[in-house]
Amino acid sequence: MLLTYSGIILLLIFLLVTYLISSFEKIFAWKQTYKDFCGLFKDALSPFVVLISTIVILGIEITTSTIIGIALFNIVTEESLLYAQYAFILSSILLLILLVGLRIVKDFAGASRLGIYFIVSVAGLFWSQYI
Repeated sequence: MLLTYSGIILLLIFLLVTYLISSFEKIFAWKQTYKDFCGLFKDALSPFVVLISTIVILGIEITTSTIIGIALFNIVTEESLLYAQYAFILSSILLLILLVGLRIVKDFAGASRLGIYFIVSVAGLFWSQYI
């Protein structure tokens, strides 16, 4: 039965690695991350808004990672995809938030690179709804 869910498990692991690494980089290099973001958004947002935005994004990344972990556990133990669907939805929302930020600063190349992650999230959601 587990092979039935192997594709969804792989997509969830892909997103988990992505968000965990991003979260750890923000946490363990907080000052540098904040400095870089302030530089990126210097013409568009105040440093306070950048700080709040970074904290919100970090919180969503940690929450998404946690839900992905719960989803993986539920798939293996109960063969339930409910938390996987929640994880894919939250991941998609996070990516849309990041997309808006990159579009604000006119980083069109960065925004286009987010597309693959969004496709993975939406494909995972679609796939998990039709198994």
